[in-house]
Amino acid sequence: MAAIAAVAIAAPAASGAPGTGDPAAGDPAAGARALVARYAAALPHADLAVGPGVDRQCFAQQVQIDPMATPDGTPTNPAWIERDQLDQYCATLRLRDQFDSPAYGFGDAVVGDGLYLDQAQQQVANGPGHVHGGFTTLVPGSQGADPFRALATWTARTGGRVQAISFTSSDGAVLRGHLFLPPKSLPMPEGGYPGVVITEGSVQGFENLYYWAAEGLAQYGYEVMTYDVQGQGDSDLLPTSCSPGNCPGVPYQQNYNFYQGTEDALNFFDSTKNPGFSRLDRKDLGIAGHSLGASAVSWVGQCDNRVKTIVAWDDLVPVSIAQCAKNVTIPKRYRATRLHAPALATSNDYEFNVQPATTVPNPHGSANSGGLDGDAGYRSLAKAGLDTEIIAIRNGTHLTYTYVPYLLPSNELGERFAFYYTLAWFDEYLRGGRDPYTPQPAFGRLTSRSGYDASADVNSKGVVSIGAGTYDAARAAADPADPMAGNVPYRIKGIPIIDSLSFYYYSQFHLRNPATHRLATCVDMVARCPAKAPPTP
Repeated sequence: MAAIAAVAIAAPAASGAPGTGDPAAGDPAAGARALVARYAAALPHADLAVGPGVDRQCFAQQVQIDPMATPDGTPTNPAWIERDQLDQYCATLRLRDQFDSPAYGFGDAVVGDGLYLDQAQQQVANGPGHVHGGFTTLVPGSQGADPFRALATWTARTGGRVQAISFTSSDGAVLRGHLFLPPKSLPMPEGGYPGVVITEGSVQGFENLYYWAAEGLAQYGYEVMTYDVQGQGDSDLLPTSCSPGNCPGVPYQQNYNFYQGTEDALNFFDSTKNPGFSRLDRKDLGIAGHSLGASAVSWVGQCDNRVKTIVAWDDLVPVSIAQCAKNVTIPKRYRATRLHAPALATSNDYEFNVQPATTVPNPHGSANSGGLDGDAGYRSLAKAGLDTEIIAIRNGTHLTYTYVPYLLPSNELGERFAFYYTLAWFDEYLRGGRDPYTPQPAFGRLTSRSGYDASADVNSKGVVSIGAGTYDAARAAADPADPMAGNVPYRIKGIPIIDSLSFYYYSQFHLRNPATHRLATCVDMVARCPAKAPPTP
Protein backbone atom coordinates (compact mmCIF):
# COMPACT_ATOMS: atom_id res chain seq x y z
CA MET A 1 0.00 0.00 0.00
CA ALA A 2 1.14 3.53 -0.64
CA ALA A 3 3.22 5.18 2.04
CA ILE A 4 1.73 7.95 4.12
CA ALA A 5 3.57 10.80 2.49
CA ALA A 6 4.00 14.35 3.79
CA VAL A 7 2.83 15.94 0.56
CA ALA A 8 1.28 19.29 -0.17
CA ILE A 9 -2.27 18.71 -1.37
CA ALA A 10 -3.52 20.93 -4.15
CA ALA A 11 -6.91 20.36 -5.74
CA PRO A 12 -6.61 19.69 -9.47
CA ALA A 13 -8.26 22.06 -11.91
CA ALA A 14 -10.33 19.66 -13.99
CA SER A 15 -14.01 19.06 -14.77
CA GLY A 16 -15.28 21.67 -12.39
CA ALA A 17 -12.81 20.83 -9.63
CA PRO A 18 -11.34 23.58 -7.45
CA GLY A 19 -8.40 25.40 -8.95
CA THR A 20 -4.84 24.82 -7.83
CA GLY A 21 -3.04 27.15 -5.50
CA ASP A 22 -0.56 27.13 -2.65
CA PRO A 23 -1.83 26.88 0.92
CA ALA A 24 -1.27 29.92 3.07
CA ALA A 25 2.42 29.92 3.86
CA GLY A 26 3.57 29.40 7.42
CA ASP A 27 0.16 28.69 8.97
CA PRO A 28 -1.07 25.10 8.76
CA ALA A 29 -4.59 26.01 9.93
CA ALA A 30 -4.85 28.74 7.29
CA GLY A 31 -3.58 26.33 4.65
CA ALA A 32 -6.24 23.81 5.64
CA ARG A 33 -8.90 26.54 5.54
CA ALA A 34 -7.85 27.53 2.03
CA LEU A 35 -7.97 23.93 0.85
CA VAL A 36 -11.50 23.36 2.14
CA ALA A 37 -12.63 26.69 0.67
CA ARG A 38 -11.42 25.68 -2.78
CA TYR A 39 -13.52 22.53 -2.75
CA ALA A 40 -16.51 24.42 -1.35
CA ALA A 41 -16.22 26.96 -4.17
CA ALA A 42 -16.60 24.19 -6.74
CA LEU A 43 -19.94 23.01 -5.36
CA PRO A 44 -22.77 23.56 -7.84
CA HIS A 45 -25.00 25.09 -5.14
CA ALA A 46 -23.66 27.39 -2.46
CA ASP A 47 -26.16 26.05 0.07
CA LEU A 48 -24.46 22.66 -0.05
CA ALA A 49 -21.55 24.00 2.03
CA VAL A 50 -22.95 24.15 5.55
CA GLY A 51 -21.65 24.07 9.10
CA PRO A 52 -20.81 23.95 11.93
CA GLY A 53 -21.38 20.39 13.10
CA VAL A 54 -21.23 17.19 11.12
CA ASP A 55 -22.49 17.66 7.56
CA ARG A 56 -25.16 14.99 7.27
CA GLN A 57 -25.47 15.84 3.57
CA CYS A 58 -22.16 13.97 3.20
CA PHE A 59 -24.03 10.82 4.18
CA ALA A 60 -27.33 11.72 2.58
CA GLN A 61 -29.67 9.12 1.13
CA GLN A 62 -27.75 6.82 -1.16
CA VAL A 63 -29.39 6.26 -4.53
CA GLN A 64 -27.95 4.72 -7.65
CA ILE A 65 -27.24 7.24 -10.40
CA ASP A 66 -26.37 6.21 -13.92
CA PRO A 67 -23.17 8.10 -14.86
CA MET A 68 -24.23 7.98 -18.54
CA ALA A 69 -20.62 7.35 -19.43
CA THR A 70 -19.23 7.86 -22.91
CA PRO A 71 -17.36 4.95 -24.56
CA ASP A 72 -14.12 6.15 -22.97
CA GLY A 73 -15.72 6.12 -19.49
CA THR A 74 -16.33 9.85 -19.05
CA PRO A 75 -19.44 10.53 -16.93
CA THR A 76 -21.93 12.94 -18.51
CA ASN A 77 -24.93 12.80 -16.15
CA PRO A 78 -25.08 16.17 -14.31
CA ALA A 79 -26.55 14.47 -11.22
CA TRP A 80 -23.64 12.02 -11.05
CA ILE A 81 -21.10 14.82 -11.51
CA GLU A 82 -22.79 16.95 -8.83
CA ARG A 83 -22.64 14.06 -6.37
CA ASP A 84 -18.97 13.60 -7.24
CA GLN A 85 -18.28 17.28 -6.48
CA LEU A 86 -20.03 17.02 -3.13
CA ASP A 87 -18.02 13.90 -2.34
CA GLN A 88 -14.77 15.80 -2.90
CA TYR A 89 -15.85 18.60 -0.58
CA CYS A 90 -16.95 16.14 2.10
CA ALA A 91 -13.55 14.43 1.92
CA THR A 92 -11.92 17.55 3.42
CA LEU A 93 -14.24 18.33 6.33
CA ARG A 94 -12.18 16.90 9.17
CA LEU A 95 -9.77 19.73 8.35
CA ARG A 96 -12.62 22.23 8.69
CA ASP A 97 -13.54 20.83 12.08
CA GLN A 98 -9.94 21.28 13.19
CA PHE A 99 -9.46 24.90 12.15
CA ASP A 100 -12.97 25.91 13.28
CA SER A 101 -12.40 24.59 16.80
CA PRO A 102 -10.57 26.68 19.42
CA ALA A 103 -10.64 23.59 21.62
CA TYR A 104 -8.79 21.59 18.98
CA GLY A 105 -6.31 24.39 18.34
CA PHE A 106 -5.45 24.62 22.03
CA GLY A 107 -5.16 20.86 22.38
CA ASP A 108 -3.01 20.50 19.27
CA ALA A 109 -0.58 23.15 20.51
CA VAL A 110 -0.32 21.98 24.11
CA VAL A 111 -0.42 18.21 23.63
CA GLY A 112 1.67 18.26 20.45
CA ASP A 113 4.40 20.45 21.94
CA GLY A 114 4.43 18.37 25.11
CA LEU A 115 4.87 15.14 23.20
CA TYR A 116 7.63 16.68 21.10
CA LEU A 117 9.47 17.67 24.28
CA ASP A 118 8.98 14.20 25.77
CA GLN A 119 10.31 12.67 22.58
CA ALA A 120 13.42 14.82 22.67
CA GLN A 121 14.05 13.94 26.32
CA GLN A 122 13.61 10.25 25.61
CA GLN A 123 16.08 10.46 22.74
CA VAL A 124 18.67 11.95 25.09
CA ALA A 125 17.97 9.26 27.69
CA ASN A 126 18.30 6.44 25.14
CA GLY A 127 21.70 7.74 24.09
CA PRO A 128 23.54 7.97 20.76
CA GLY A 129 23.46 4.21 20.27
CA HIS A 130 19.69 4.33 19.81
CA VAL A 131 18.96 7.13 17.37
CA HIS A 132 15.20 7.45 16.94
CA GLY A 133 13.87 6.97 13.44
CA GLY A 134 12.63 9.10 10.61
CA PHE A 135 12.78 12.73 9.59
CA THR A 136 9.32 13.44 11.00
CA THR A 137 10.70 13.14 14.54
CA LEU A 138 12.23 16.56 13.88
CA VAL A 139 8.88 18.26 13.27
CA PRO A 140 7.51 20.01 16.39
CA GLY A 141 4.09 18.64 17.28
CA SER A 142 4.47 15.72 14.87
CA GLN A 143 3.24 13.31 17.53
CA GLY A 144 0.23 15.44 18.49
CA ALA A 145 -2.33 13.57 16.38
CA ASP A 146 -5.73 13.68 18.11
CA PRO A 147 -5.08 15.68 21.30
CA PHE A 148 -8.32 14.44 22.86
CA ARG A 149 -6.86 10.94 22.85
CA ALA A 150 -3.66 11.77 24.73
CA LEU A 151 -2.78 8.90 27.04
CA ALA A 152 -3.27 10.86 30.25
CA THR A 153 -6.69 12.03 29.06
CA TRP A 154 -7.77 8.51 28.12
CA THR A 155 -6.70 6.93 31.40
CA ALA A 156 -8.32 9.70 33.45
CA ARG A 157 -11.63 9.67 31.60
CA THR A 158 -12.11 5.95 31.02
CA GLY A 159 -10.09 4.16 33.70
CA GLY A 160 -8.17 2.39 30.96
CA ARG A 161 -4.60 1.37 31.68
CA VAL A 162 -1.56 1.99 29.52
CA GLN A 163 2.11 1.11 29.86
CA ALA A 164 5.16 1.99 27.75
CA ILE A 165 6.91 -1.06 26.30
CA SER A 166 10.06 -1.77 24.28
CA PHE A 167 11.47 -4.87 22.66
CA THR A 168 14.34 -5.89 20.42
CA SER A 169 13.63 -6.64 16.77
CA SER A 170 15.16 -9.45 14.73
CA ASP A 171 18.02 -7.21 13.60
CA GLY A 172 18.69 -5.78 17.06
CA ALA A 173 16.91 -2.45 16.74
CA VAL A 174 14.91 -1.45 19.81
CA LEU A 175 11.24 -0.89 18.96
CA ARG A 176 9.05 1.13 21.32
CA GLY A 177 5.33 1.39 21.86
CA HIS A 178 2.49 1.04 24.36
CA LEU A 179 0.32 -1.66 25.86
CA PHE A 180 -3.36 -0.82 26.44
CA LEU A 181 -5.44 -2.71 28.99
CA PRO A 182 -9.18 -2.40 29.67
CA PRO A 183 -10.47 -0.38 32.61
CA LYS A 184 -10.50 -2.33 35.87
CA SER A 185 -14.28 -1.90 35.87
CA LEU A 186 -14.45 -4.40 33.00
CA PRO A 187 -13.98 -7.86 34.51
CA MET A 188 -11.35 -10.01 32.84
CA PRO A 189 -12.94 -13.05 31.17
CA GLU A 190 -11.85 -16.54 32.09
CA GLY A 191 -8.73 -17.24 30.07
CA GLY A 192 -7.80 -13.58 29.71
CA TYR A 193 -8.43 -10.73 27.29
CA PRO A 194 -8.36 -11.33 23.53
CA GLY A 195 -5.33 -9.54 22.09
CA VAL A 196 -4.63 -7.28 19.12
CA VAL A 197 -1.32 -5.94 17.76
CA ILE A 198 -1.51 -2.80 15.58
CA THR A 199 1.12 -1.96 12.95
CA GLU A 200 1.28 1.66 11.81
CA GLY A 201 1.51 3.09 8.31
CA SER A 202 4.68 4.60 6.90
CA VAL A 203 6.46 7.98 7.08
CA GLN A 204 4.46 10.03 9.62
CA GLY A 205 2.63 6.95 10.83
CA PHE A 206 3.54 7.31 14.50
CA GLU A 207 1.89 4.70 16.73
CA ASN A 208 -0.24 7.36 18.44
CA LEU A 209 -2.09 8.03 15.18
CA TYR A 210 -3.81 4.69 15.88
CA TYR A 211 -4.85 5.31 19.47
CA TRP A 212 -8.44 5.64 18.20
CA ALA A 213 -8.36 1.88 17.62
CA ALA A 214 -6.15 0.87 20.56
CA GLU A 215 -8.05 2.89 23.15
CA GLY A 216 -11.42 2.00 21.66
CA LEU A 217 -10.73 -1.74 21.63
CA ALA A 218 -9.34 -1.63 25.17
CA GLN A 219 -12.55 0.08 26.32
CA TYR A 220 -14.40 -2.98 24.99
CA GLY A 221 -12.24 -5.52 26.81
CA TYR A 222 -9.25 -6.12 24.51
CA GLU A 223 -5.56 -6.09 25.33
CA VAL A 224 -3.93 -4.03 22.57
CA MET A 225 -0.37 -3.16 21.61
CA THR A 226 0.81 -0.34 19.37
CA TYR A 227 4.43 0.28 18.39
CA ASP A 228 6.66 2.24 16.04
CA VAL A 229 8.37 0.20 13.34
CA GLN A 230 12.12 0.48 12.88
CA GLY A 231 12.97 3.89 11.43
CA GLN A 232 9.84 5.69 12.62
CA GLY A 233 8.72 7.56 15.71
CA ASP A 234 10.44 6.54 18.95
CA SER A 235 11.92 3.29 17.62
CA ASP A 236 15.55 2.90 16.60
CA LEU A 237 16.58 3.93 13.13
CA LEU A 238 19.49 1.47 12.93
CA PRO A 239 19.94 -2.24 13.69
CA THR A 240 22.59 -3.45 16.14
CA SER A 241 25.25 -3.80 13.47
CA CYS A 242 25.23 -2.11 10.13
CA SER A 243 27.67 -2.32 7.24
CA PRO A 244 27.35 -0.98 3.69
CA GLY A 245 26.60 -4.49 2.46
CA ASN A 246 24.28 -5.55 5.28
CA CYS A 247 22.11 -3.01 7.07
CA PRO A 248 18.59 -4.43 7.59
CA GLY A 249 15.79 -1.92 7.55
CA VAL A 250 17.96 0.96 6.31
CA PRO A 251 16.98 3.17 4.65
CA TYR A 252 13.67 2.93 6.42
CA GLN A 253 10.20 2.68 4.78
CA GLN A 254 10.87 -0.67 3.16
CA ASN A 255 8.74 -3.78 3.49
CA TYR A 256 11.15 -5.42 5.92
CA ASN A 257 10.49 -2.86 8.65
CA PHE A 258 6.74 -3.48 8.52
CA TYR A 259 6.54 -7.18 7.68
CA GLN A 260 9.25 -8.36 10.06
CA GLY A 261 8.28 -5.63 12.52
CA THR A 262 4.77 -7.07 12.73
CA GLU A 263 6.13 -10.55 13.39
CA ASP A 264 8.62 -9.27 15.97
CA ALA A 265 5.83 -7.33 17.71
CA LEU A 266 3.62 -10.43 17.73
CA ASN A 267 6.46 -12.49 19.19
CA PHE A 268 6.92 -9.96 21.99
CA PHE A 269 3.19 -9.69 22.64
CA ASP A 270 2.92 -13.49 22.84
CA SER A 271 5.77 -13.85 25.34
CA THR A 272 6.38 -13.46 29.05
CA LYS A 273 8.26 -10.23 28.27
CA ASN A 274 4.88 -8.64 27.60
CA PRO A 275 3.86 -7.02 30.92
CA GLY A 276 0.26 -7.96 30.12
CA PHE A 277 1.08 -11.61 29.31
CA SER A 278 -0.72 -13.06 32.34
CA ARG A 279 -3.93 -11.29 31.26
CA LEU A 280 -3.71 -12.30 27.59
CA ASP A 281 -5.81 -15.03 25.99
CA ARG A 282 -3.17 -16.45 23.67
CA LYS A 283 -5.75 -18.51 21.77
CA ASP A 284 -7.42 -15.35 20.49
CA LEU A 285 -4.85 -13.12 18.81
CA GLY A 286 -5.58 -10.67 16.00
CA ILE A 287 -3.51 -8.11 14.12
CA ALA A 288 -4.44 -4.85 12.42
CA GLY A 289 -2.50 -2.45 10.24
CA HIS A 290 -2.76 0.56 7.98
CA SER A 291 -1.23 1.28 4.59
CA LEU A 292 2.12 -0.52 4.41
CA GLY A 293 1.13 -1.92 7.79
CA ALA A 294 -2.01 -3.34 6.16
CA SER A 295 0.15 -5.18 3.65
CA ALA A 296 2.28 -6.44 6.53
CA VAL A 297 -0.63 -7.86 8.52
CA SER A 298 -2.05 -9.41 5.35
CA TRP A 299 1.12 -11.50 5.08
CA VAL A 300 1.94 -12.15 8.73
CA GLY A 301 -1.68 -12.98 9.50
CA GLN A 302 -1.75 -15.80 6.95
CA CYS A 303 1.86 -16.95 7.38
CA ASP A 304 1.81 -17.19 11.20
CA ASN A 305 -0.67 -19.75 12.51
CA ARG A 306 -1.07 -17.96 15.86
CA VAL A 307 -3.02 -15.18 14.17
CA LYS A 308 -6.70 -15.91 14.32
CA THR A 309 -7.92 -12.92 12.28
CA ILE A 310 -6.80 -9.78 10.41
CA VAL A 311 -8.02 -6.21 9.95
CA ALA A 312 -6.38 -4.29 7.08
CA TRP A 313 -7.11 -0.57 6.87
CA ASP A 314 -6.48 0.29 3.22
CA ASP A 315 -5.74 -2.39 1.92
CA LEU A 316 -5.77 -6.16 2.29
CA VAL A 317 -3.36 -7.73 -0.23
CA PRO A 318 -3.41 -11.20 -1.81
CA VAL A 319 -1.06 -13.68 -0.12
CA SER A 320 0.57 -16.89 -1.32
CA ILE A 321 1.65 -19.28 1.45
CA ALA A 322 4.43 -20.48 -0.84
CA GLN A 323 5.93 -16.97 -0.71
CA CYS A 324 5.79 -16.50 3.08
CA ALA A 325 9.49 -17.14 3.66
CA LYS A 326 10.41 -14.47 1.12
CA ASN A 327 8.42 -11.85 3.02
CA VAL A 328 8.80 -12.61 6.72
CA THR A 329 10.81 -14.88 9.01
CA ILE A 330 8.53 -16.84 11.34
CA PRO A 331 9.58 -19.35 14.01
CA LYS A 332 9.22 -22.86 12.60
CA ARG A 333 6.54 -23.97 15.08
CA TYR A 334 4.27 -21.09 14.03
CA ARG A 335 4.59 -21.37 10.25
CA ALA A 336 1.21 -21.79 8.58
CA THR A 337 0.75 -24.29 5.76
CA ARG A 338 -2.44 -22.78 4.33
CA LEU A 339 -4.47 -19.59 4.22
CA HIS A 340 -6.39 -19.67 7.47
CA ALA A 341 -7.21 -16.22 8.89
CA PRO A 342 -10.54 -14.45 8.18
CA ALA A 343 -9.81 -10.86 7.17
CA LEU A 344 -11.61 -7.52 7.05
CA ALA A 345 -10.47 -4.87 4.58
CA THR A 346 -11.41 -1.22 4.42
CA SER A 347 -10.85 1.13 1.52
CA ASN A 348 -11.84 4.67 0.60
CA ASP A 349 -12.95 6.89 -2.25
CA TYR A 350 -9.56 8.67 -2.37
CA GLU A 351 -5.92 8.15 -1.62
CA PHE A 352 -4.08 11.42 -0.72
CA ASN A 353 -5.30 13.81 -3.38
CA VAL A 354 -9.02 14.44 -3.43
CA GLN A 355 -9.81 14.83 -7.09
CA PRO A 356 -12.72 14.51 -9.51
CA ALA A 357 -13.65 11.21 -11.09
CA THR A 358 -13.03 12.22 -14.69
CA THR A 359 -13.80 8.64 -15.69
CA VAL A 360 -16.14 6.23 -13.91
CA PRO A 361 -13.94 4.26 -11.48
CA ASN A 362 -13.57 0.51 -11.67
CA PRO A 363 -15.89 -0.61 -8.82
CA HIS A 364 -13.34 -3.27 -7.83
CA GLY A 365 -10.66 -0.61 -7.42
CA SER A 366 -7.38 -0.29 -9.30
CA ALA A 367 -3.87 1.08 -9.01
CA ASN A 368 -5.18 4.57 -9.72
CA SER A 369 -8.37 4.61 -7.67
CA GLY A 370 -9.83 3.06 -4.58
CA GLY A 371 -6.49 1.80 -3.27
CA LEU A 372 -3.52 0.10 -4.88
CA ASP A 373 -5.07 -3.33 -4.51
CA GLY A 374 -8.79 -2.56 -4.47
CA ASP A 375 -10.70 -5.71 -3.55
CA ALA A 376 -8.07 -8.15 -4.82
CA GLY A 377 -7.21 -9.32 -1.30
CA TYR A 378 -10.88 -9.78 -0.47
CA ARG A 379 -11.57 -11.77 -3.62
CA SER A 380 -8.54 -14.03 -3.06
CA LEU A 381 -9.76 -15.03 0.41
CA ALA A 382 -13.36 -15.49 -0.71
CA LYS A 383 -12.10 -17.79 -3.46
CA ALA A 384 -10.19 -19.75 -0.83
CA GLY A 385 -13.40 -20.17 1.17
CA LEU A 386 -12.40 -17.94 4.10
CA ASP A 387 -14.66 -15.41 5.77
CA THR A 388 -13.84 -11.95 4.49
CA GLU A 389 -15.39 -8.52 4.02
CA ILE A 390 -14.45 -5.23 2.39
CA ILE A 391 -15.97 -1.91 3.37
CA ALA A 392 -15.42 1.09 1.06
CA ILE A 393 -15.91 4.28 3.08
CA ARG A 394 -17.80 7.09 1.35
CA ASN A 395 -15.73 10.28 0.91
CA GLY A 396 -12.92 8.70 2.93
CA THR A 397 -9.24 9.16 2.16
CA HIS A 398 -6.10 7.19 2.95
CA LEU A 399 -5.71 9.47 5.98
CA THR A 400 -9.09 8.50 7.44
CA TYR A 401 -7.18 6.22 9.83
CA THR A 402 -4.50 8.74 10.87
CA TYR A 403 -5.38 11.98 12.59
CA VAL A 404 -2.72 14.26 11.05
CA PRO A 405 -3.35 17.87 12.17
CA TYR A 406 -4.23 20.37 9.44
CA LEU A 407 -2.05 18.87 6.72
CA LEU A 408 -3.89 16.12 4.87
CA PRO A 409 -7.61 15.84 4.05
CA SER A 410 -10.10 13.36 5.43
CA ASN A 411 -13.83 13.14 5.95
CA GLU A 412 -15.50 13.60 9.32
CA LEU A 413 -16.89 10.21 10.30
CA GLY A 414 -14.71 7.70 8.45
CA GLU A 415 -12.65 6.87 11.54
CA ARG A 416 -15.86 6.04 13.45
CA PHE A 417 -17.12 3.85 10.61
CA ALA A 418 -13.75 2.07 10.57
CA PHE A 419 -13.89 1.49 14.32
CA TYR A 420 -17.44 0.12 14.11
CA TYR A 421 -16.36 -2.56 11.63
CA THR A 422 -13.02 -3.21 13.35
CA LEU A 423 -14.72 -3.86 16.70
CA ALA A 424 -17.42 -6.02 15.13
CA TRP A 425 -14.82 -8.05 13.21
CA PHE A 426 -12.67 -8.77 16.25
CA ASP A 427 -15.79 -9.54 18.28
CA GLU A 428 -16.82 -12.12 15.69
CA TYR A 429 -13.47 -13.87 15.28
CA LEU A 430 -11.81 -13.39 18.68
CA ARG A 431 -14.90 -13.54 20.91
CA GLY A 432 -17.19 -15.95 19.17
CA GLY A 433 -19.51 -13.22 17.96
CA ARG A 434 -20.49 -11.77 21.32
CA ASP A 435 -19.25 -8.60 23.00
CA PRO A 436 -20.46 -8.22 26.60
CA TYR A 437 -20.46 -4.43 26.27
CA THR A 438 -22.66 -3.97 23.22
CA PRO A 439 -25.97 -5.80 22.71
CA GLN A 440 -26.10 -6.72 19.02
CA PRO A 441 -24.19 -9.85 17.89
CA ALA A 442 -21.18 -9.14 15.72
CA PHE A 443 -22.47 -10.95 12.63
CA GLY A 444 -25.51 -8.67 12.56
CA ARG A 445 -23.31 -5.59 12.79
CA LEU A 446 -21.08 -6.79 9.98
CA THR A 447 -23.93 -7.56 7.59
CA SER A 448 -26.47 -4.87 8.50
CA ARG A 449 -27.70 -2.52 5.79
CA SER A 450 -29.86 -0.45 8.18
CA GLY A 451 -28.41 2.01 10.69
CA TYR A 452 -25.30 2.10 12.84
CA ASP A 453 -25.85 1.13 16.45
CA ALA A 454 -24.06 2.82 19.35
CA SER A 455 -21.15 0.37 19.52
CA ALA A 456 -18.68 2.87 18.03
CA ASP A 457 -19.95 5.62 20.34
CA VAL A 458 -20.50 4.18 23.82
CA ASN A 459 -20.35 0.78 25.48
CA SER A 460 -22.82 -0.57 28.01
CA LYS A 461 -20.61 0.64 30.88
CA GLY A 462 -21.09 4.22 29.71
CA VAL A 463 -17.53 4.61 28.43
CA VAL A 464 -17.81 6.86 25.40
CA SER A 465 -15.64 7.85 22.48
CA ILE A 466 -13.41 10.68 23.66
CA GLY A 467 -11.82 11.72 20.37
CA ALA A 468 -11.89 14.97 18.44
CA GLY A 469 -15.01 16.09 16.63
CA THR A 470 -16.89 19.34 16.13
CA TYR A 471 -17.01 22.46 18.29
CA ASP A 472 -19.88 23.62 20.50
CA ALA A 473 -19.51 27.19 21.76
CA ALA A 474 -22.27 26.70 24.35
CA ARG A 475 -20.46 23.70 25.83
CA ALA A 476 -17.24 25.73 25.95
CA ALA A 477 -19.01 28.63 27.69
CA ALA A 478 -20.45 26.27 30.29
CA ASP A 479 -16.94 25.25 31.37
CA PRO A 480 -14.68 28.28 30.77
CA ALA A 481 -11.95 26.84 32.97
CA ASP A 482 -11.32 24.06 30.45
CA PRO A 483 -10.04 25.38 27.10
CA MET A 484 -10.82 22.00 25.47
CA ALA A 485 -14.39 21.76 26.78
CA GLY A 486 -16.04 22.80 23.52
CA ASN A 487 -15.12 19.58 21.71
CA VAL A 488 -18.01 17.29 20.75
CA PRO A 489 -16.67 13.84 19.78
CA TYR A 490 -18.01 12.38 16.54
CA ARG A 491 -20.93 9.97 16.86
CA ILE A 492 -22.49 7.73 14.21
CA LYS A 493 -25.47 6.03 15.86
CA GLY A 494 -28.51 6.17 13.56
CA ILE A 495 -26.66 7.02 10.34
CA PRO A 496 -27.86 4.60 7.64
CA ILE A 497 -25.04 2.19 6.88
CA ILE A 498 -25.69 2.11 3.14
CA ASP A 499 -25.45 5.91 3.02
CA SER A 500 -21.96 5.77 4.53
CA LEU A 501 -20.57 3.45 1.86
CA SER A 502 -18.85 4.45 -1.35
CA PHE A 503 -20.90 4.88 -4.51
CA TYR A 504 -17.75 4.27 -6.59
CA TYR A 505 -16.51 0.96 -5.13
CA TYR A 506 -18.19 -2.23 -4.00
CA SER A 507 -18.63 -3.01 -0.31
CA GLN A 508 -18.94 -6.80 -0.11
CA PHE A 509 -18.96 -9.73 2.27
CA HIS A 510 -18.47 -13.50 2.15
CA LEU A 511 -19.26 -14.73 5.68
CA ARG A 512 -20.46 -17.89 7.36
CA ASN A 513 -23.52 -17.18 9.51
CA PRO A 514 -22.59 -18.57 12.95
CA ALA A 515 -26.26 -19.24 13.79
CA THR A 516 -27.17 -21.22 10.67
CA HIS A 517 -23.66 -22.17 9.43
CA ARG A 518 -24.81 -21.11 5.97
CA LEU A 519 -22.77 -18.86 3.73
CA ALA A 520 -23.99 -15.25 3.49
CA THR A 521 -22.69 -13.27 0.53
CA CYS A 522 -23.17 -9.78 -0.82
CA VAL A 523 -21.68 -8.45 -4.04
CA ASP A 524 -22.71 -4.84 -3.42
CA MET A 525 -24.09 -3.60 -0.10
CA VAL A 526 -25.10 -0.21 -1.55
CA ALA A 527 -27.33 -1.96 -4.10
CA ARG A 528 -28.73 -4.07 -1.21
CA CYS A 529 -27.02 -7.31 -2.20
CA PRO A 530 -28.46 -8.13 -5.63
CA ALA A 531 -27.81 -11.48 -7.28
CA LYS A 532 -25.45 -9.76 -9.71
CA ALA A 533 -23.38 -6.69 -8.99
CA PRO A 534 -24.42 -3.59 -10.99
CA PRO A 535 -21.75 -1.90 -13.13
CA THR A 536 -21.58 0.96 -10.61
CA PRO A 537 -22.60 0.76 -6.92
